[in-house]
Amino acid sequence: MKDAHKTLGLWSIRRALTFAFTAAVVLLIAAWFLLLFLLGSPSHAKPKPLETKDLLDLLKLVFALVAGVGALVALVTAYRRQRVDEAAGERAERVQAHVEYGQGVELLGHDRAAVRLGGLYSLEHLAQDHPYYRQTVTDFVCSYLRMPFPALPAGHDDQSEQPDDHTAQDPELQVRLTAQRLLKRHLTTGAPGDHRPTYWDGIHIDLTGAHLIDFDFTHCHATSATFTKTQFSGDAVFGGAQFSGDAGFNGAQFSRAARFGETRFMGATMFGGAQFSGDAGFGGAQFSGPARFSGAQFMGAAGFGRAQFMGPAGFSRAQFSGAARFGETRFMEATMFGGAQFRGDAGFNGAQFMEAAWFSGAQFSGDARFDRGAGFGGAQFSGDAWFDRAQFSGDARFDGAQFEREPNFADATASHPNDNHVWPSPWLAQAVTLDTAKLIRES
Repeated sequence: MKDAHKTLGLWSIRRALTFAFTAAVVLLIAAWFLLLFLLGSPSHAKPKPLETKDLLDLLKLVFALVAGVGALVALVTAYRRQRVDEAAGERAERVQAHVEYGQGVELLGHDRAAVRLGGLYSLEHLAQDHPYYRQTVTDFVCSYLRMPFPALPAGHDDQSEQPDDHTAQDPELQVRLTAQRLLKRHLTTGAPGDHRPTYWDGIHIDLTGAHLIDFDFTHCHATSATFTKTQFSGDAVFGGAQFSGDAGFNGAQFSRAARFGETRFMGATMFGGAQFSGDAGFGGAQFSGPARFSGAQFMGAAGFGRAQFMGPAGFSRAQFSGAARFGETRFMEATMFGGAQFRGDAGFNGAQFMEAAWFSGAQFSGDARFDRGAGFGGAQFSGDAWFDRAQFSGDARFDGAQFEREPNFADATASHPNDNHVWPSPWLAQAVTLDTAKLIRES
């Protein structure tokens, strides 16, 4: 190519040789004057004829300088040839990698499951050897998992049955499990200071609408992740995972246990409208950005003990059918439980609310207790706390709760009669019907 040297970041051959010859001439002139200075050149003295020995030494010096010029030209030419050869090798390697990628993609679209497995391993090997292809291969693997997948055999979501029981009968299931393990293998980080050669850094994953089976993402690190409307069959395990960017689980469906213990969410976290059919564990999880669980449905137990919400936390209209555990949870910014429904026990023992906490319209149908009946015992509310229109059908205990500002229980109702209720001063319950009391502020 005429302008290939520009692509390689090199001077043209004419410019390089001109510079080399100019530098050589300058060196020759400088050497000549240096030689005259060393031999002495008195302007008034009559020059003496050089002896044969001196002439030979001078000729040797001239030949050495000429040889140096030739070597310089040869060096420039050799360097350019090496760079051109390296560029040609790199270009050929890229072409070969592109061919391998195309072959892997073609294999993954084959009718036979065994061939599709070969395509997965081929793409994995390509991405491991060529970091440039890692995000591309990840995107393609995710797109494969997003493709429609027929329903699992009856009873798969039964706790006693595992997907491995069906891999021999359902080859496509085995291909999908292999694709999931590929993501797990290359997104898993080691201990601090342990740089795994198999780890792919800076990866974004998009599994929107995918059907995942017993998905294991423990200790994985992704820049960002999208699981919007993803269906998780079997357990979904994210313990110790880290999301540097946003993590979206809006509308996701978890058929069994969902484990997010000690997970770190560095960006915005969205679980709006997510459905948890089994237990959901977020114990010790850290939410650095906004965390949205608005409209989420927790059919089993929901555990948020020791979780830290550094940004706003939203549980508006969330439904807790089982026990809801928020013991020792820290809410650093505004917290919204407006319209939330607690049909099981609700426990906020030792929770810390550093900013405003809204429980307006929340419904507590079960016992609002945790740690031996202390519903909000020991909870700390540094900002405003709104429980107006809240409904407490079971026990409600606020003994030991600390409010820097007086809480608001206007129009809140509670079961009656119930001697287990403990209300923060100056609020008390006043019977309005045979089984219902209304919270009023004692004057």
